[in-house]
Amino acid sequence: MINGRKNLATILALTATTALVSCGKKDADKIGEAQLCLDKATQATAAECKAMVDGIEKTGAYAIRCSANFIAEGFTQPARFKQAFDAFDNNSTSNTEAFMSVMTFKNSGSTVDENLTVANQTFEYCNKTGSKGLMLLGTMASTSTTLAKVANALSGTGTTPTSTDINNALNDLKNNPSSGTNAATISAIGTVVSSTYAASCQSGSASNQSICEQLDEALNGVNISDPAAVGAAVIAKWSN
Repeated sequence: MINGRKNLATILALTATTALVSCGKKDADKIGEAQLCLDKATQATAAECKAMVDGIEKTGAYAIRCSANFIAEGFTQPARFKQAFDAFDNNSTSNTEAFMSVMTFKNSGSTVDENLTVANQTFEYCNKTGSKGLMLLGTMASTSTTLAKVANALSGTGTTPTSTDINNALNDLKNNPSSGTNAATISAIGTVVSSTYAASCQSGSASNQSICEQLDEALNGVNISDPAAVGAAVIAKWSN
């Protein structure tokens, strides 16, 4: 299970170390050096660590990229992860919305669209690591930032939505699924969730019990291969 109180670099360490076994010496050296760089990285220097694995298509390299994007976003200290995961202490939907507010990418770009581009890129990186924990973190970052874009379109919230803003976005998607770009947004959320749900929640031990319990409830009886159905189901669950 992910412990939200740990630095992301610590979460990453086991994933990167495991990846070294299957890499060639040159790639392994680069990934190892990038990991050492990340261990000391700040929000301003994380991109330098990511650049160290350019061109390497290994799970360890994708773990570096996933982690570096989170650190560059501002997850450089345990406090932000602690704040996010503390929101799940009572496993309620209102706490989920507070969690999403914290997990939203706010600092990686100057606009909501730029932040969403980085959040989606981070999801892709994390998804290629094979790590349950990183895959779930990437999924929630992408989903949260997608909802932030909906919230901004509704009321001009900017790049930093509150839990109320997230709730308003969820309700708009649930109540007006065919309005504007809502149908595409619902499917986009469903695609992200379904791509990691089986690996992070249904296979072996859940990477985060609270998140997976909510997804289990929302997706009971839902065709996981149907992004629109998955998106609608999790949005209905979170907007209660």
